[in-house]
Amino acid sequence: MIKTSVSNPAGRVAKGEKKTGSRALAKGLRLLEELAVVRQPMTLGQLAKCIELGKASTFRLLQTLASTGYVVQHADQHYGLNRIWTPALTQDWLRSLVEVARPHMHRLNAESAETVSLAVLLEDHIRVAESIESPQHVRMSNYKGRILAPYASSLGKAIAAFQPPDRLQCLLNIYGIYPTTEKTLTDPVLIRQDMARTQERGYAVEYGETVHGGCCFGAPIFSGDDVVAASISVSFPTVRLTQEREVQIPRLLREAARQIAKQMKNHAASAETVKASAGSYSNSRSR
Repeated sequence: MIKTSVSNPAGRVAKGEKKTGSRALAKGLRLLEELAVVRQPMTLGQLAKCIELGKASTFRLLQTLASTGYVVQHADQHYGLNRIWTPALTQDWLRSLVEVARPHMHRLNAESAETVSLAVLLEDHIRVAESIESPQHVRMSNYKGRILAPYASSLGKAIAAFQPPDRLQCLLNIYGIYPTTEKTLTDPVLIRQDMARTQERGYAVEYGETVHGGCCFGAPIFSGDDVVAASISVSFPTVRLTQEREVQIPRLLREAARQIAKQMKNHAASAETVKASAGSYSNSRSR
């Protein structure tokens, strides 16, 4: 039996609330939410039960979604997403994460005078969620929405190193492995050794692996039970790297990551969203 963690994502009407809008549209959106959270194909019966609708009505909704390209019907009569759809619960978690992390990012930016970035794990890739640029003229830059190399970027490595082996392999397969500088690791054995070192030290390092003359330190943000779906980093030109900074910046990053994780526990949906994401991914890989 497939279980989901969707909590009223598409406007389920609570008792006492006034019903407005299109019921069919609301049910259709709930179908997309269920498929996005579970991340694996589901049968007509499973989907009908999830959205609390009869099979005939659910079938008509699925046919409409299939004809518009949002859903695909497989040969085994299971239905799956045909387009990228970010669950509402994930969007809520992401907004909360950025809101909680932003003050810590500004503090790191002020203390280091360097670029500070926040990244998140979104199903099969790692993406920059927020970035604050260094005030210095010569600096390392980042931008919101950038997809990161899970084997080279310190932000990416700080997340990828703490994933189950099959999900790590998926991240590597989706992004691809190729060199961007002469220091980029492309040998799978060396990449996994680097991931193991990241786990051991508790943070990731990058010395010119994505950009010539740049370095970066990244720390994982845990969501409980050793689940990592976000990371925070400080990046700057290697000309400003000193032995003191090699110790100071990781320490500041790890403390910021701990504070963000602690504050995110106060957001009820936070840990459950990340756990559900990891769990549903695992279920989809084991089919």
